[in-house]
Amino acid sequence: MFSTGHLIWIGISVVLIAGGLLYCLRRRPPLRRILYVCFIIGIASELIKVLSAIQIVPMVDPAIVEQGGALAVEWIPTGEYTPYLAMEHLPLELCSLYLVFLLLSLVVKHERWKRGLYAVMFASGVLGGFMGIVMSSIAGDYDSTAAFFTSVRAWQFFLFHAMVVMSSLYLGFCEESGLRFADWKKAILGQLMLDIPTFYINSVFSSEVYMNDQVVGVSHRINYFSSYVNPLGLVLTEKWQWIVYLLGRDALAFSLIVLLFLLLKGKKGDRAVGGKQI
Repeated sequence: MFSTGHLIWIGISVVLIAGGLLYCLRRRPPLRRILYVCFIIGIASELIKVLSAIQIVPMVDPAIVEQGGALAVEWIPTGEYTPYLAMEHLPLELCSLYLVFLLLSLVVKHERWKRGLYAVMFASGVLGGFMGIVMSSIAGDYDSTAAFFTSVRAWQFFLFHAMVVMSSLYLGFCEESGLRFADWKKAILGQLMLDIPTFYINSVFSSEVYMNDQVVGVSHRINYFSSYVNPLGLVLTEKWQWIVYLLGRDALAFSLIVLLFLLLKGKKGDRAVGGKQI
């Protein structure tokens, strides 16, 4: 599952996350400045992703042709070409949505809404970003270690996810954000609100095959938030198995979120001293 190139990038990402976090915790730059810089880097990263993933493909029309005495459908190029970005590259995964969170964090003024947003960013950035590094969706695209370091897409993917994790950790542990252990409820609520739409989006964006007006299969599937297909590659053939997977997935996610926020108890003075919370 983990190739040499992938393991090297995991190591590089961990070093960058630890180094960046230590620097920020020592220098204590203003949170808004960190969020602003990350937003600019994120926009550049998304542009690199789109430009590296987009393809120029020919326009085709269906035509009925005879093959071996039988009629068949064949796709005939029209002579025109068009850019095409596969649906799995749309900015609907957690790490791409992090750009939206960064923008909102810079423009939202209402303190209660901002704190709720920070809670979602802390949980989704740390857990989702780290999961993206470890369970990299692009790792299988490269067949050699050298390919991991000659691909612009690989650099963009791992550096961006490392930035997401580092900035989310600083967001959680800097006093300026005001996050406390009790904010775990906001994080879980935010995750649910982001997750539930994927049950519909994944079906809308998948390519189903019909025979006699009945779905007989899917030729291309979308899997935002891993809500349809488990990242371990386990084959689930029954609906009840999928439901069990979802329950286990959500239980694990909620447990990790609570554990993550527990770390704030020691780091953020989540206790009362002299009648005041420090």
